[in-house]
Amino acid sequence: MTRLARPLLFAALSAIVVHAQAQDEKSLTRDEVTVFKKKLVAMFESLGQPPSGYSMERESYNLPTDAYLIDGGPNYRPTDASASREYGSRKSSERASKDFEEEYKKKILEAQAKGDYEAMGKLAQEMQQKAGELSLKTEEAKVEPINVSVELNFGASATIDPDAVVHEESGVIALKSLDASPERGEVRIYFDPVTLKDTKQLSKVSLDFPERGVTKRTTVLTATMSFYGPAEEIEAWAKRVDFKNVLSLISR
Repeated sequence: MTRLARPLLFAALSAIVVHAQAQDEKSLTRDEVTVFKKKLVAMFESLGQPPSGYSMERESYNLPTDAYLIDGGPNYRPTDASASREYGSRKSSERASKDFEEEYKKKILEAQAKGDYEAMGKLAQEMQQKAGELSLKTEEAKVEPINVSVELNFGASATIDPDAVVHEESGVIALKSLDASPERGEVRIYFDPVTLKDTKQLSKVSLDFPERGVTKRTTVLTATMSFYGPAEEIEAWAKRVDFKNVLSLISR
């Protein structure tokens, strides 16, 4: 083979591979992406209310745009999607700090209107001193945030340590990390109505998918919920999840 022929052959083979990959990749429609988004939102709703004093501060979604055929078709690999939320909290001292600032600003403006500059100076000193005290209390009142993520059609595996089981029922098992600290624990809930049908007979979690794939591009076969945060709080919260509602969003 000549030196000129080699790069030409390489280019031709590369073009064939790229064309084959393009054939296996199919863009999802907007309606199909919406199906995944709605399922993720519904699963977050299954969490119910967060622990007392917590509220959601931010959320993000990782939505799919493409589906992939298995060996050229006609079936597809299950399409994955995920989302996460962060819940934070501060105790009432933060609100007290804001109220305090508003009160002192009002007093200073009143003193300024009267031309009482001596009073303004004293109020400013008092405000600075108390602001420092309240700031310290606010920092002490902060709690560890709680992060919750939901993953659809992600392969997962885990050993089932009997001491780690938080909750189990047909199609569901929740496991806590035994290595985590009390301040930052972890609980994962696995949902699969097929492989987790009888969890008491299993020694491990193995969320896998049928080799033949799926015919519908929006099919959801498995779900995983992960909680990270204060161990006591997330363990109690994980037990309150509406497990039946999450399972109703999964179908094989």
